[in-house]
Amino acid sequence: MRGKVLFTRGAAKKNIVVKELPEYRYDPDTVRNISVLIQQYSQLIVKDGWQVISQQGVVYARAADRGLKQEAMEAVGGDGSPLSYVQAASCYHHLSDYTRKGSCLSEASILDDTLVRNLDLFKEWSFGQVHRSLNPVFFYDSLLHPVVIFFSHHKEGIETIQKSIHRFERESYALKFQQREWAVQNRGDEFPRYYS
Repeated sequence: MRGKVLFTRGAAKKNIVVKELPEYRYDPDTVRNISVLIQQYSQLIVKDGWQVISQQGVVYARAADRGLKQEAMEAVGGDGSPLSYVQAASCYHHLSDYTRKGSCLSEASILDDTLVRNLDLFKEWSFGQVHRSLNPVFFYDSLLHPVVIFFSHHKEGIETIQKSIHRFERESYALKFQQREWAVQNRGDEFPRYYS
């Protein structure tokens, strides 16, 4: 793990106000250019000649040659900073909101240590003391791929903490995404269960 940088949850939030955003509406018969969504992140851009398209419940990148690419994040560029990768991970989920499946992670659910302390203070945290930081983290893996990890709090049904791993291509913002349960708290259990 090289170049490790910890962030607060605020780093994953959209930080530029953009007017005339597309509606969150799945319409199977409409092709929509949703490139404007990337403009909400200060460190990201849409690459010249590219577009991000929502069509038939799937989000694509449309290349300058008009060919569709399965990975929408191929249309995204940035300044290569750790912050840009944190924003790109968040943007990936925002774009997923425009698909048939939707996103499994929202900005509001992303944790950091300050939020956990506040939740605990107001007795809304049932996971006890966590012996590691839950801040968003950026680093380079052993093959020099940029990686961003978010921990997120979910209260639907059984209360869980999810670990979301975003592994980017070396020279691109295209990424592979994995999510798994990191901790589970059944209301009837005395102690939460943690996973590695």
